[in-house]
Amino acid sequence: MLFRIACVLIATLTLQSPAVAQAEEEVVAAIRARLDANRRNDMAAWATFVADDMMAPLEGTRRSKESRIAQQKSWPREVTYWYGPLQDLKVRINGDTAIATYHSDQLTQIGAQTTSVHKWQIETHVRRNRRWLLLGVADGLIMPEPKRAKIDPSILDAYVGEYEWAPTLLSKIERKGDRLLERLGPGEPVEWLPESETTFFVPGAAAAGDASRIVFAKDAGGRVTHYIYRDLGATDRIVRKIK
Repeated sequence: MLFRIACVLIATLTLQSPAVAQAEEEVVAAIRARLDANRRNDMAAWATFVADDMMAPLEGTRRSKESRIAQQKSWPREVTYWYGPLQDLKVRINGDTAIATYHSDQLTQIGAQTTSVHKWQIETHVRRNRRWLLLGVADGLIMPEPKRAKIDPSILDAYVGEYEWAPTLLSKIERKGDRLLERLGPGEPVEWLPESETTFFVPGAAAAGDASRIVFAKDAGGRVTHYIYRDLGATDRIVRKIK
């Protein structure tokens, strides 16, 4: 009996798989068509891919869809807003609901000048009348990767030691050649690269939305007393050097 049930479940999953794959393709196509309409300033076409009850952050007295249409229509013809190539686009289907995530440059051209900002975008889509419509959207800023500074590796010696986040959570910082490595608790070591002689960042972290830094501080005698763990939008955390 269990074998027969398993066979039925496997057959059901097999039958569902093409439908799910098709739904994912439909969501991707709807996203691309909506963004293409946005680039052309064709808000009538854009609206066909957006639910009337769509919600975005900072919604005011008007619903987000209505407000977005009014905003774009108010722009002079010299203003164009569009998305660059979509990166890491992923879709997950759950019945008539889909979640999509991707990141991209969001570009604005005003006259002859174009500016850009790189953001994660998280979208909720709902299937209504056989169409996938944008129901909710949120985005998050991706900070640009800092440039690595050239510093004297001997500067790193002063930063080596043990730092206390809490009595039961310690950080050990060591130098290996011109590399500064940190092991927080039992975790794997993380390399911090210099942005300056006192400020360090984790390479590649910005792409994941992590803009954290550690900033080493010294007393009047030049002895390192602590580092400041600093993340975008958060308050500073003082991490005391104990050894």
